[in-house]
Amino acid sequence: MNSDRRKFFDYSVKAIALAYLSMINLFPKVNLSEDKKKLPWKSKTFKFPLENFKLQSGETLNNAFLLVDVNGELNSSKSNAIIFATCFAGSHKFNQMAYGIDRALNPLKYCIITPNLFCSGHSSSPSNTAPTQDGPRFPSISYYDNINAQDKLISEYFGITNPLMYIGFSMGAQQAFHWGALHGDKTGGIIPLCGTAKTTTQNWITLEGCKLALQSDVNYNNGDYISPPKKGLKAFSRNYTSTLFDKEGYEEGLHLNLFDGFEDTESYLNYMDAFFGSIDANDLLGMLNTWQMGDIGKHQKFNNNTKEALANINCPALVMPSSTDLSFPARNNIPEVSEMSDAELVIINTKHGHLAGGMSTALTSQEDVTFIDKNIKEFLKKIT
Repeated sequence: MNSDRRKFFDYSVKAIALAYLSMINLFPKVNLSEDKKKLPWKSKTFKFPLENFKLQSGETLNNAFLLVDVNGELNSSKSNAIIFATCFAGSHKFNQMAYGIDRALNPLKYCIITPNLFCSGHSSSPSNTAPTQDGPRFPSISYYDNINAQDKLISEYFGITNPLMYIGFSMGAQQAFHWGALHGDKTGGIIPLCGTAKTTTQNWITLEGCKLALQSDVNYNNGDYISPPKKGLKAFSRNYTSTLFDKEGYEEGLHLNLFDGFEDTESYLNYMDAFFGSIDANDLLGMLNTWQMGDIGKHQKFNNNTKEALANINCPALVMPSSTDLSFPARNNIPEVSEMSDAELVIINTKHGHLAGGMSTALTSQEDVTFIDKNIKEFLKKIT
């Protein structure tokens, strides 16, 4: 193991101590089978088969599946179910940092269900799908494809007809908007954290730069690479990492406080390079494509009308952007919330940029975590 990769895993392990539950790892490469035995609540992770799953594009994803993580137990009326969507390059293990017996997301009180995104490397993805849909031949996936798969999971596997809440950060927030547009009438409420209902043009262009940086590596070979396109993945990492904090956040050195801290910006960048370098390139681009296409209006029910889709979110909504988010600026949520029938905009006043919505002191300040938890607890009281 090279020194950068070893440092990456060392930091991952150290980051655990900063999260509420020391046994939960931030990154997806560590086996949690032993850790889960220590949790004060029941948990399980399993594959939910979707078989040959029809996509919004009309294509069929063969032998599709969702990797699902469950923390807590359903009550007898199945009224305590919370769906917690995953973020870009994240997983159910990332989400676990937000759980705790004194947290808003308390698995002793709620049954928290996390279906991993398509293309995440956990659910059906370019990296784990057989020919002829492997690698760059994997179908294009929309947010509504994820929502349709999740609804199938919730209704058929769990027998849940009215989930209490749907919550998500970043790409998870965008999923929350999409879920609300289709299923708000049967959901207690939604909480999008640091995300918009529609990907803005500016955000799309930023992501396009990340994509082209990766694809410019000759070893990428149009997605049919023999070994990881390391230069392209590093270029992707540097482009994407630049968006995590704003100018003031980086100038104040807040990035050096992530996890257990970094000596300097170089070590921080090396850490991020190792993280993105550990993810399959086609998986990254698959998730990115879903993000770029994000628009809750892009459904036959709404005829590509984003405002109509927003108006169809008829359940309560708590929209929580970060005041310093470059990817999803808080001002972009204002017109969205104005189109929703029962939505409240609560801005996280923070210096920690996009990562404030990660709900962990490994990523942001204790003040941010406490503020978000307080608002989620109040929202849950409102919809319960």
